[in-house]
Amino acid sequence: MELKRRDFLKLLGVGGATAAISGCTPDAPEKLIPYLIPAEETVPGQATWYATVCRECPAGCGMLVKTMEGRAIKVEGNPLHPVNQGKLCARGQASVQGLYNPDRITQPVKRGTDGSLQSISWKDAEAVLATQISKFKGNGNRIAFVTPLLTGSQDRLVEMWLKAVGGGPRLRYEAVSYESLREANRLAFGAAEIPYYDIERARLIFSFGADFLETWLSPVEFARQFASMRTYRDARIARFAYIGPRLSLTAANSDEWVAVQPGTEVFLALSMIQVILAEDLATGLPQTETQDLHGCVADFTPESMGEKCGISADKIRVLARAFARARPSLAIADGKSSNGTDTCIAINLLNYVVGNVGSTVRFGSNGAAGRVSSYEDFLKLIDEIERGEIAVLLLAGVNPLFSLPDAKRFQDALKKVSLIASFSSFPDETAAVSHLVLPDHTFLESWGDYEPREGVRCLQQPAMMPLYNTKSLGDVLLSVASQVGLQKTLPWENFYSYLRDEWQKIYREQKAQEDFETFWARALQKGGVFQPPPSRAVRLDTKAIKRRYEPPVFAGREDDFTLIPHPSANFYDGRMANRPWLQELPDALTQIVWDSWVDINPRDAERLGINEADLLVLQSPSGRIHVPAHVTGGVRAGTVAVAVGQGHTAFGRYAVGRGANPMPLLQGAPEKISGGLVWVGTRVTVTRSGEKFPLATTLGSDRPNERRIVQTITLGALQQQSEAKPKPELLPMYPEHLHPKHRWGMVIDLNACIGCGACVAACSSENNIAIVGKDEVGKGREMSWIRIERFDEGKTDRPDQHFIPMLCQHCDNAPCEPVCPVYATYHNPEGLNVQVYNRCVGTRYCSNNCPYKVRRFNWFTAKWPEPLNLQLNPDVTVREMGVMEKCSFCVQRIRAGELAAKEADRQVRDGEVVPACAQTCPTSAIVFGDLDDRESEVAKLAKDPRGYHVLEELNTKPAVTYLKKIKPGPVEG
Repeated sequence: MELKRRDFLKLLGVGGATAAISGCTPDAPEKLIPYLIPAEETVPGQATWYATVCRECPAGCGMLVKTMEGRAIKVEGNPLHPVNQGKLCARGQASVQGLYNPDRITQPVKRGTDGSLQSISWKDAEAVLATQISKFKGNGNRIAFVTPLLTGSQDRLVEMWLKAVGGGPRLRYEAVSYESLREANRLAFGAAEIPYYDIERARLIFSFGADFLETWLSPVEFARQFASMRTYRDARIARFAYIGPRLSLTAANSDEWVAVQPGTEVFLALSMIQVILAEDLATGLPQTETQDLHGCVADFTPESMGEKCGISADKIRVLARAFARARPSLAIADGKSSNGTDTCIAINLLNYVVGNVGSTVRFGSNGAAGRVSSYEDFLKLIDEIERGEIAVLLLAGVNPLFSLPDAKRFQDALKKVSLIASFSSFPDETAAVSHLVLPDHTFLESWGDYEPREGVRCLQQPAMMPLYNTKSLGDVLLSVASQVGLQKTLPWENFYSYLRDEWQKIYREQKAQEDFETFWARALQKGGVFQPPPSRAVRLDTKAIKRRYEPPVFAGREDDFTLIPHPSANFYDGRMANRPWLQELPDALTQIVWDSWVDINPRDAERLGINEADLLVLQSPSGRIHVPAHVTGGVRAGTVAVAVGQGHTAFGRYAVGRGANPMPLLQGAPEKISGGLVWVGTRVTVTRSGEKFPLATTLGSDRPNERRIVQTITLGALQQQSEAKPKPELLPMYPEHLHPKHRWGMVIDLNACIGCGACVAACSSENNIAIVGKDEVGKGREMSWIRIERFDEGKTDRPDQHFIPMLCQHCDNAPCEPVCPVYATYHNPEGLNVQVYNRCVGTRYCSNNCPYKVRRFNWFTAKWPEPLNLQLNPDVTVREMGVMEKCSFCVQRIRAGELAAKEADRQVRDGEVVPACAQTCPTSAIVFGDLDDRESEVAKLAKDPRGYHVLEELNTKPAVTYLKKIKPGPVEG
């Protein structure tokens, strides 16, 4: 039979579509049709965006998901969402790697008689669960349900379902929780909730161990507010001091790090109150309260508390006076020590005496984190399991066998449970011991909603069809309910129907003028329904004034090291450790990748004969771990710090065997007052194992060596400088380039950059940047197009760290261009230093001639284990072995913006083209635009008095201008 040309092209199209959906289920022929006959909302080659909510941590940031031909390829912040206002952290950017993780559980599995997990159908899996539920339904609360922090419709459905099947313990478990903060608010103000902290309005912030730029409560929101607070206005800049024994990323962004003894933050706060009251600096206190407070803090004088805290009495007075005179100010606390609730109460009193409560601390918004079950509640569940009172245990989205301090006790207790059913999407430690695994969709594939605080109701919609044979938690619960005869109690056919019914209530509550379908469509498009955070007045409870404040208690010997475990900025509590982008994202402070380490002070290291990368043994009364040493002045002498997040024994190829988990070192007893986990309450012995453990780092030299790469300016000098200083004219090396349409450029404000690495993750996602692994990073072969360089200008035992994003500078006199023998890199008419991949022959002359060292050579052809290949951006070429690559200012976005302007017969508008790094930056430190447009924001910022070019003495004429970091100096009273 003769094959006609038209038929041949049709078959060729089918073949291309088949290649595009290689990961699809057996009903793929039905899914072929939309690629050849597109659905109404799908245009081949053009992106479709879906609004949803990020569920990678409890913060609840709004998210936009970019899909092409039915697959999600990029996520960005939703600019309409009040929490993050269009920004995302690195963890949010990496969420697509959770969706496409090659180790995902693809279908239900059941443990067989030989102990192995065997694949079964959904029908059989639900039947197994329904049989057990029927057996114990109504039989003395023998069914327990543990979820992460859920709110909204899904949370209410879990509650209804558990009650309908006979009840039992229901826990909202989060390893990173805030029991002490919630309990302190209850004891001080009668409000057991998490208030709204208005960082943006504060003129001075004191953080008592709260890492609000990394993992504390809502870091993207706080980072945005922090950058706004730190903006230079009216010749002033707001101030920030960090109080705690470890120099975290948040502390590194402070004006001053006050390194107090662990657990003594409460006494410093009370001593500050004593100074404020003694010097009559309090604001609007009733006379009776003033007298009571005087009596409460009379013994906490700066002289008596200074020695206990490890700082001078004069320093306490300076801090107290500064805090009282800055109106409004703000104090926040993490409260993770054994006296954490006392610390948070003292911080409440500190805010109260200067008038911050009701101003920068507002109650009534009731943050979702305040609804988390306590660590003590989980211990009670373990007690019930050990007594044989729990027959069926359901675990959805939690991994307590990794995050609990005494995970072995929990694992032993699980042997008494008849059925352990996990809804995990990944083969984590808890799923590995379950009898039945019913894999849930990822949040990018499922319906839902979330309420991070009162008034913010976010809608979660699937951005694409489920990649595997998974099923949403809500659908499983409703299906099982039907099988056990609960159709009347839970009548919904699926979770989507239930979700819509719940939003009918919101629709009636909103008293919207349009019909429900229009309201629903608008909410989906916007990402939810948002209202300003409510606020209500609170009164101080006199019992909080008269209470007795306890010193910290530590398990272990007094002369041992105090252990400071802390959530990882990259991996949070460990749930993100299976994302390769995050494994290869350098830690902001150490630049270490693919591992964990223990921070130890140089004086302690010298005393014990410890050198960098020595493998150490950390031993506590509860356990021991092996972890390599990182010698740094970023921890107080007598303390050691280890990040939580690594050390998985199960969780997929990217997480297993990486680093050590410090949680088993912690004592298992909860804090007495709040029932929370005591993070800082353990002392450990530190000994050398006699072995070395090489750490891979991208750091190189962290000393500026008079190169003035990161430039700073004092507040006094900035106040006297109104105009940019004229720069000396350097002799040109080459003829000047003409830019007839645009000259694209960038301004990076180092005063706003916090070094979080969100830009690095966003660039990797947008530009198909491959990971290379620990060994190759150790050889200097990392592939990131933008990196966060960290320079330390302080002393060995007192770091003074600064961050600078470094990317291709798109120089007008680019040193890389004249040395390329095949003209693979050249200067285009719009000011871009262009790299032609299929012309490059890999001589690396360009890299050798680049003073900024921002070019990358592909030593290997990247491998993308299926289905990670589906995350690739089709608008960007995937590079091969032997090719140089680098930042292109996201040229694909530039071309898309120019094409849209051309189709509309207009000029490109300022702000219309935004590279991935600038788009996601939580602090808006990166601004992009046309330098030739005098009215553009980037052109105006480029003339700022703080502006400079890195290595400008080389006369490369970069298109990237940096604004100097402002150094106000230590906090003064």
